[in-house]
Amino acid sequence: MTANKLNFTYMKTKILATMLFITIWGLESCTKDTSSGYNAQLPPETQVGANTFGVTINGKVYKPRDPTGGNGVNPSSKGMIFWASPDSITWDELEVKDGASAVGFNIYLHIQNLKAIGVNTYALHQSNFHNQVDSTPFTHIYFKIWDSNISNYAYYGSIESLGEINITRYDLPNRIVSGNFKGKFVRYDNPNDFITMTDGRFDLNWYTVQSTPFP
Repeated sequence: MTANKLNFTYMKTKILATMLFITIWGLESCTKDTSSGYNAQLPPETQVGANTFGVTINGKVYKPRDPTGGNGVNPSSKGMIFWASPDSITWDELEVKDGASAVGFNIYLHIQNLKAIGVNTYALHQSNFHNQVDSTPFTHIYFKIWDSNISNYAYYGSIESLGEINITRYDLPNRIVSGNFKGKFVRYDNPNDFITMTDGRFDLNWYTVQSTPFP
């Protein structure tokens, strides 16, 4: 084989190897959890309207992160937002998502009669796995979390009287609501699958949270 043919064969092999590497790298980049290297830590429990949230589930800490698209959660929403009922009285709801991960997380804390009761411990009721106006008319929590065993999301909801949301500050003039939560949660499609939370906490200013970035 001539030197020219050897050089051509070498270059062709090198190009093919480079293309194969780029293809494999691209596939890994598309399928891996984009939060790799993101080591979330629980925020301190404060009552100053710091716009923080954290909870540990199965040894992993989840915090609000603004969606980047293509992650299984609504890309038009914020990492954390505080909703109020249409009459601004009946219920309030904290929605949190990790939308910057390829395997997102979404949780809803639905609190009934918060404005009327304020600082108090709210017992969790059986969740109907719906939020806002479609929610059951009781305080409850439900969330979806990625299950690698089925390559899809699994839904878990609160169980009657097996958990609580503890509101430690409710400051209407300054728009601050702070608290913590814990409980036992059952899987939507498997009554024998449970998850327990013991360290959930939040501290938000419902006026500024809408403009707060959650990277």
